[in-house]
Amino acid sequence: MSTQFITNDEGEKTAVIIPINEYEDLIHQHHLKLELTDEYKSMIDKMLQQEVDGTAKYVSLDHVKHRFGIK
Repeated sequence: MSTQFITNDEGEKTAVIIPINEYEDLIHQHHLKLELTDEYKSMIDKMLQQEVDGTAKYVSLDHVKHRFGIK
């Protein structure tokens, strides 16, 4: 089965049907990205402490993505 699209009267895509194995792969990949590693938890704790101490340093989203290898 291939990917199928459902369209409205104007021909705009409104839904998609994908094979179940592709859906399960997408869900698995999404969950992997949401898992918090011990390193990430430690970094969050450190950042929270720095904020309390007034030594917090705010960085860009790109910096955080690069730090954790997120594309």
